Amino acid sequence: MNPTDPFVQLYGHLDAALLADEQFVSEFKNSATLLKVQKGDYLLRAGEVCSEGYFINKGLFLHLFINDQGNESVMGFSVDNFYPFLSSISYFTQTPSDFEILAMEDAELICISRTQIEMLSSRYPLFASFYQRVMMMVISKIYTMYAARQSHTAEGFMEYLYNEYIWIVNRVPDKYIARFMGISNAWYCKLKKRLFDSGKV
Repeated sequence: MNPTDPFVQLYGHLDAALLADEQFVSEFKNSATLLKVQKGDYLLRAGEVCSEGYFINKGLFLHLFINDQGNESVMGFSVDNFYPFLSSISYFTQTPSDFEILAMEDAELICISRTQIEMLSSRYPLFASFYQRVMMMVISKIYTMYAARQSHTAEGFMEYLYNEYIWIVNRVPDKYIARFMGISNAWYCKLKKRLFDSGKV
C-alpha cells in the first residue's frame, strides 16, 4: 500500500475484504474528496446543514455551541490520532446546526457526502457495517466523556484527562479545556499546578 496515498490512514479502519474489492475501492475514492482546512477556519457554522462525513488525516477540531446570548461552550474534540471520524448532529437530522466545528490546527480531511455514504452502504453490506460501527464509536465518545465530566470533581476530571486523554492536554490550548470543563482559566491553571505538585500526573 502506497504510504503517500491520502486514504491510507482511513484504510486502516476498513475491513480487509472491502479493501480487496477493487470495485469498492475505486467507487469510494471517486466519491470522496481531499479537503485542506487552515487553523482558525470553520468546517461548520451554526445555521448550516451538515451533509458530509469526514475522516481527519491530520489536525485537531473543536466542537462548539453558541447560545442565544452569544456565549461559546466547548462540547468536545476530534483529532487525527484518536477520534478521526468527524461530523455533527445536523448530519443525521438534516436541519440547521446549533453547533460549530472549528479547526485548531492546519488540517487535512477526507470528505464524503451523506448521499454517497448511503449509496455505498446500499451497494456494499460490509461498508454499511463499517459505517454503523463508526456511528456507534462517535456516540460512545460523546457519552463516555460526558459521564466522566459529570462523575468527577474538576480536579478528578483533570487527572482523568491526563491518564486517559493526554492528547487533549498536549494539543488543546488550556482556555478551551477550561471551557469544556465549565471552569475559569485561572481555576484551571491552579488545578493543573496542584496536580503537578501532588505528583498525580
